Amino acid sequence: MKQVSSMEDKPKTLPASLRPKKRYIIFQVISEKPIDYIELVGAIWRTFLDFLGEMKTSEMNFWLIKNLYDQKNQRGVIRCSPDQVEYARAALALIDQIGETKAIIKINTVTGTIRSAKKKYLGFTDLTDFEK
Repeated sequence: MKQVSSMEDKPKTLPASLRPKKRYIIFQVISEKPIDYIELVGAIWRTFLDFLGEMKTSEMNFWLIKNLYDQKNQRGVIRCSPDQVEYARAALALIDQIGETKAIIKINTVTGTIRSAKKKYLGFTDLTDFEK
């Protein structure tokens, strides 16, 4: 019997040029009271499905990144496909209430990498760049 190594079991990863491209929408929620992550996700999904329908929402490959939502500053990041960014911006502009709280979503910018979204717009710092 031939033994198979663990390296042969794993499929090869696609090179970066063949992977689907992504865009990251950095937004801020402006509201009377702090908004919980779960309420925000529900409001965004409802708006996307009402405005765009199931087909367009699925083509968007939309995802609200949970660990990048700052509940204190009410900032977050949404991932979507690059050709659907304008649809996402339009749908987010339609939100006027999240849960029972009046709120709007302000789009700060759109970036191509999660790293620049963290560094420039969310205030994360990478300490590996500094010399000793």
